[in-house]
Amino acid sequence: MYGELHAELGLALATRREADFELAEQLLRSVQGRYAKLSSASGSAPISAELGFTSEQRGNAAAALALHLESLAIARRNGDLRAVVLAIEGLAAAHALNGRHEQAAALLGAASACRDSVGAPLPRAERGDVGRITATVRAAIGEQAFTTGFAPLAGPAPPGRGPVLHS
Repeated sequence: MYGELHAELGLALATRREADFELAEQLLRSVQGRYAKLSSASGSAPISAELGFTSEQRGNAAAALALHLESLAIARRNGDLRAVVLAIEGLAAAHALNGRHEQAAALLGAASACRDSVGAPLPRAERGDVGRITATVRAAIGEQAFTTGFAPLAGPAPPGRGPVLHS
């Protein structure tokens, strides 16, 4: 059962990267529903994030923001740092789409700091999204403003605190 779900999820990811957003959303919704029936919370956060990226790439900022906030809440509840970071990167995309480029730069910095703090580099499969978001933000605010916005949250976590952002 899980093998089929993971295969369908892989197809959805590839379909989104090929810009067939309608089919990607259909596949993601199918996987999301089947995960819910299996009571598996582990896949919920990344699926919500992928749906958020799909909405963002379709130009639906409100849906993208809602889905990435949902993804972040699920990831935090599950204690899944990788999914938390993916949600933060998605929130950066939603903010960039809404014209809030400084906030997007700060979120990208926070995501990078989280990855660095646990030695978890950006996976190859997710580099396209982060690269696209970064390029959008840099083009909108310029290199200096991007670097300034990216940097404040890109340092180490305060003593006794983990890198997971709090709302």
